[in-house]
Amino acid sequence: MAQKVFERQGLDISTALKMFITKTAYEQEVPLSLKNSEITTPYPSDWFNDERISNRKKITDLAFKNSQVQKLDLSKKEDIKEFFND
Repeated sequence: MAQKVFERQGLDISTALKMFITKTAYEQEVPLSLKNSEITTPYPSDWFNDERISNRKKITDLAFKNSQVQKLDLSKKEDIKEFFND
């Protein structure tokens, strides 16, 4: 659904995400209105158990180990150019 909205605006997903991340970095806040909904379902009581937390940490560690992570400071013009592949 989001992809159709972006396409109507002439954007692809990667460009929209880059715009979102850049705006978030510049403003130091998420550029969305977040609110609780009365119809939301809470997480199950065992959702944050030790095993799940441990597995999530393992997945995160593997992701960082197996991917190229770039540390960019989006307040610097050269890092912005690198982020947008300019």
